[in-house]
Amino acid sequence: MESTTSPTSPRGPLEPPPVVRVDYHFHTAFSYDSEVTPEAALERAQEANIDVLCVTDHDTIDGAVKMKGMPCPNVRIVVGCEFTAEDGSHIIGLDLRDLFDTRSVLGILENIKLQGGLVLLPHLFRRGTGIFRNEMRRSDEFVHQVLSRADLVECHNGRDNWENNERSRRLAVSLGIPAVAGSDAHSTATLGSVFVEYAQGELRHGLSPRRIFFPTQAPKAENPAKRRMMELYHRHRKTLPPVVDAAYRTLKGWLKPDSGHAAAPRAQYELGFFGEGASARHRER
Repeated sequence: MESTTSPTSPRGPLEPPPVVRVDYHFHTAFSYDSEVTPEAALERAQEANIDVLCVTDHDTIDGAVKMKGMPCPNVRIVVGCEFTAEDGSHIIGLDLRDLFDTRSVLGILENIKLQGGLVLLPHLFRRGTGIFRNEMRRSDEFVHQVLSRADLVECHNGRDNWENNERSRRLAVSLGIPAVAGSDAHSTATLGSVFVEYAQGELRHGLSPRRIFFPTQAPKAENPAKRRMMELYHRHRKTLPPVVDAAYRTLKGWLKPDSGHAAAPRAQYELGFFGEGASARHRER
């Protein structure tokens, strides 16, 4: 168990080196499932010592553009969007200038690239929205085409479970794809509960050496029977009566609300330069 406090010397606590903290995944009230106003988001980002906030609302950049135009010298806004593909997959684009109408997976990836943006693959294995979720049974060719266009992988998502996060981390490390992390917050309480820390002046998204912080999750795998049942639901979701889908969403909200205060984030991973993913050190604290 390593201490999370600053080192000391006879002259007193040593000042930690200047750092830049980035939360790569956040939703404002411009998303259908969040009520966080831009003003409240900026206030909370400052309280959480987040220096760069990637605003990734669902299928819109309006919230991000509005926040980027608001006076707040302590928080830099990255204009992003969490696109919903026609098959339900979520794909994040960062440093965007415009939206586009394409909703095929490969079309979204290409259009993000065409405007000079970065492709971030969030919660890769989450049911219903993860691009590599089990129920989709992706072909090797599809997986290759997606990964060849990806700039970043979300190795930890603040709203996903341990098993899915661990699968995402292992994929990023094994393939040497730059890994980052995001809170995926839909409330002010959890904004900044997950972040990536870079040294000041070395912020190159996913390329510079970085440390990833998040609240420790218990290493717990999902019950196989529950997994199969839920995958079956998502595979046939479009053909089910609307009342079933509505009941599922309501139950899901009751069981896992995004409310209350998140546990304190702790340093979990220390990652080197791009190409050194296989030697990433996992620090349990």
